[in-house]
Amino acid sequence: MAMTRSQIAMVVTLPWLAAGVVLLAMTRIEGETQEAKLGLFGSAAICFSIGCLARTSLGLHDLMQASHAAAAHAAASPPEPPSPGTQPP
Repeated sequence: MAMTRSQIAMVVTLPWLAAGVVLLAMTRIEGETQEAKLGLFGSAAICFSIGCLARTSLGLHDLMQASHAAAAHAAASPPEPPSPGTQPP
């Protein structure tokens, strides 16, 4: 079963939401060592980068589909005849 556009947008957004939750948790934790907080920050950074890669991949997919649709439209429509009064090259 194919995913709808809104489902894909949610999947792309989830890593950014996870990064935000981890950063929020990092600021609320009391009594943890600096290393533990740094580890949480690294996890948040990884989640954020995964979200960026997912969004870039989706954008490239959209561009590819638009390119294929434009090429199919151009191949399906016959060329327009020159307008009167213009000379062919």
